Amino acid sequence: MRITLFLALCAFSSVSSLAQGLTDRDSSLSLLRRGITENKVGTTIREPFNPSQKAYAIPGQTLPKGIRVLRSFNKDYVIVAIPTEQEWNSLIRQGIQPIAVNDYWKLSPELAETVLAAKQDDQQQSYLVELSDPKAFTDHYIGNRNISFSKVSGQHNIAIIRTSFHWLEKHILQDTMVRFIARQRQPVVERELTGFDLSANAVNAAHRLWPDIDGRGLTVSIKEEIMDTVDIDFKGRYKSSPDAAKLMQAHATTMTTIIAGGGNTYFTGTGVARGSQFSSSDFANLLPDNDANLTGTGISVQNHSYGTGIENFYGADARAYDQQVNALPYLVHVFSAGNSGSLTSTSGPYAGIEKMANLTGSFKMAKNVILVAAMDSIGNIPAAISRGPAYDGRLKPELVAFGEDGSSGAAALVSGFSLLIQQSYRDKHGQLPSAALVKSILASTATDIGARGIDFASGYGAVNAVRAIALVKKGQYHNGMINTGQQDSYRLTIPENIGQARIVLSWLDPAALTNSNTALVNDLDLELVNELTGEIWQPWVLNSTPSLDALTQLATRKRDSLNNTEMISLDIPAAGNYLVKIRANNLATNLQAYALSWHFDTLNTFQFTFPVKGDNLLPGKRNTLRWQSGYNGTGQLEYQLNNSGSWQSMDPNVDLSTPHYKWQAPDQFASITFRMTIGANTYHSDTVSISNNLLIRTGFNCVDSFLIYWQKAPTAVQGYRLYRLGDRYLEPFTELTDTALVQYASNNPYEYFTVAPILANGVEAEKAYTFNYKTQQTGCYIRNFLADAGQPNEARLTLELGTTYSVKKIGFEQLTKNGFIELSAVSPVVTFQNITTTFASNGLNIFRAYVELENGTRLYTPNESVYQFNENPYYVFPNPVNKGQSLRVMVEDPEGTSFVLYDINGRLLFQQRLSNTIQSIDLSRLQAGIYIYTIIKDGQRQLTKKLVIQ
Repeated sequence: MRITLFLALCAFSSVSSLAQGLTDRDSSLSLLRRGITENKVGTTIREPFNPSQKAYAIPGQTLPKGIRVLRSFNKDYVIVAIPTEQEWNSLIRQGIQPIAVNDYWKLSPELAETVLAAKQDDQQQSYLVELSDPKAFTDHYIGNRNISFSKVSGQHNIAIIRTSFHWLEKHILQDTMVRFIARQRQPVVERELTGFDLSANAVNAAHRLWPDIDGRGLTVSIKEEIMDTVDIDFKGRYKSSPDAAKLMQAHATTMTTIIAGGGNTYFTGTGVARGSQFSSSDFANLLPDNDANLTGTGISVQNHSYGTGIENFYGADARAYDQQVNALPYLVHVFSAGNSGSLTSTSGPYAGIEKMANLTGSFKMAKNVILVAAMDSIGNIPAAISRGPAYDGRLKPELVAFGEDGSSGAAALVSGFSLLIQQSYRDKHGQLPSAALVKSILASTATDIGARGIDFASGYGAVNAVRAIALVKKGQYHNGMINTGQQDSYRLTIPENIGQARIVLSWLDPAALTNSNTALVNDLDLELVNELTGEIWQPWVLNSTPSLDALTQLATRKRDSLNNTEMISLDIPAAGNYLVKIRANNLATNLQAYALSWHFDTLNTFQFTFPVKGDNLLPGKRNTLRWQSGYNGTGQLEYQLNNSGSWQSMDPNVDLSTPHYKWQAPDQFASITFRMTIGANTYHSDTVSISNNLLIRTGFNCVDSFLIYWQKAPTAVQGYRLYRLGDRYLEPFTELTDTALVQYASNNPYEYFTVAPILANGVEAEKAYTFNYKTQQTGCYIRNFLADAGQPNEARLTLELGTTYSVKKIGFEQLTKNGFIELSAVSPVVTFQNITTTFASNGLNIFRAYVELENGTRLYTPNESVYQFNENPYYVFPNPVNKGQSLRVMVEDPEGTSFVLYDINGRLLFQQRLSNTIQSIDLSRLQAGIYIYTIIKDGQRQLTKKLVIQ
């Protein structure tokens, strides 16, 4: 009797507290009880089973086996379906009293809030609807004038519909096929990138150390508008896709350049993975692309440098991306964090917390993607960059990279670098790594910036290309598979002299239910044990309590029950054997694959990462030197020019804990080498150039040959190396000591060229901007010829040459009734531009110029006209005019002017408005004879004269 009463009281207590949670504790939760008949929970212990009720709320701490969860609403309760009385009674016997709820649980948090605030309007809008059966849903509503469809994805069980909220609330919300509804948002690119620096994340040094790791054989997709596919930096590497965007945008071109630019235009156009191919995908579709289209195009990385507004919930799009990566485990999705760091979220668990949890898009809440924030070139995160956490307290963003004007470029850089990791792994194993392993490698090799350890602004730190590729080359990773309740152990030996060890576990977690309170499904736990001492370390975990003080606390070591990436780091670890333990704490599936990687920073090591071979410093400008150091304290920094052996001091006490040093280079062309002396050890950089790019131009472009020439280097050089654009990239084709090159067009069909000086010690200086010699408005020796009216009765003639090479003489000529006569000539010709003035009579004057070559060939310019009016603003010629010939009228100001012709008896023959300075009048219908013409301007007669047709 007492036991029965106790169970009844427990049931009553759970009903009371749950109902209270649904009504009083959170105003948004009261929406779930709107329109539900109250059963007076305080007086009635048992609510009867109702077979027509579609959803109930029950406590979520210990879910009964086999129950169908519709949504994990918050940490206290879940929304479930109870289709049979048998299941109902089973719950009652366990002391669980279900509470009936309405269909508003299907709404996104943003839509639910608009309902509560009565802010929704009745205008037609686009909504994203997750469905159990998209085809049946479409068949049911197609043709209904209240709803239209813009997209239906059977793969992701999602439809994009357009309707009014009133109709959606009355019809769509109650449809049993509908699982989730959110407003469809319009994506926007997250700012244009105005600066680019591969050295900030050591990508330039990775290119130097492993030149063959360039993304070759891999394809990246850029999801936004389409890039300029004919840009010479992309030559021969664009792959068409069914998902490609239709509109071209400069932002997409910039992102593609950062990821995969070939460096053909200029060195700043060199991307992270210049050997990769690339494709386009339209971000008008915020859902993942079709799996078959991605695999058919060979996509292994997709970049997403765009966002919507601040959104703090796990949307159907986030679920779809998590599903896709589980289906295609090698596919890496990289998203920009956003540029809303100065804004405060108005919805979700972190609403009102200033400048936190302002990531731009619910799709960025996905677990199996990489979210990237931006830093400047020395590791500071601008205030405008969005910060985490994710809506459920997970660590977001995971990484940072250079992107001084926004997170777009930072995401693009990580996308490019993910290709390099994939290629490094593929070259060792013949297959691509999982997206989980790529994320683990990026996190374990990242450089800590900002607050010490992980944080909601920088994640695991700034990506470091040299460390990551070195990790893959050394094989410092492990792929495993774990069962429910199982524990895996992996022995790890930490060598002597290690400054820090970082171990990162990552796994591709199954997709959670849309709108779940917590996204994690399979909970793995990472632990590190010192085999000798038995000491145990757990991962770093941040405080995700919704308060600013909590979110900005430093991480502590504890079990992580939120994230599907976990990191343990040890400073100055004792050398020896350790056990890395992975425990399947709580799995919803029987098996879970995982990836593990580890990185060791070695003490007392030093390496310059900028400049390295192929880099260039700008003369007279501030340049940033970079290094990776395992030393504490200071070092002495020096440089020498042109391998002179004379070392000049830059700073005797450089702080080695700061991995960069700003320095103004000498204003000269030279080779330069740096060295850092730390105690008894000296470390040298590669020898590189200090130089500016030279100007390169077309001298002549004739039918059979062309000449290109370039500015002479301001200092003595060994020579010049000429490059031409081949099938995909620039290729060197000749070296010479002169500053001009003549080529026969038949032997050299290439159009794009550039040049780089070779300094005395063989170091190549900066290349000129690559140019197309055919599009420089330079013809066969002649670039331009102009004839302008100068003073009254004067013409100013200007001839501009492309080159003086092989030019013997130039001359200027004027057309007379006896043909062209020479006015003046110049020989020898020593300048590109030659100017002369000559007499010009009233009316029309026609001039031309010529270039005479040393072989006797003369090249003429087109004719140019000069009009001189002086005191007479009107000229009619020729007069007399031959029968059938056109008459020309020259007018200084044709606006409002007409030409009127009469016969000798004063009868009007015709009138024609004048619209040009010189205009032809058709006289073909008139017979020979004498006529009278009049010029009328603004209704006033200006000139009347006789005209003779003979």
